[in-house]
Amino acid sequence: MKKKFDCVEMKNAIQAQLRKEYEGLSDEEIRTRIKHKLETSDTPAARLWRRLTSKQMVPTS
Repeated sequence: MKKKFDCVEMKNAIQAQLRKEYEGLSDEEIRTRIKHKLETSDTPAARLWRRLTSKQMVPTS
């Protein structure tokens, strides 16, 4: 029986897409692109990242 959804297959496809997208870029350029995506995206992961990083910026007394 074939699964309707294969998470390993999805992970491999996403990794292949990212390898192609970041091909030829330096580590710093990749970090910059990822940070920009996190700052501008409306995905749940990006919203969580912004919430967590904004809390780190608030000084505690």
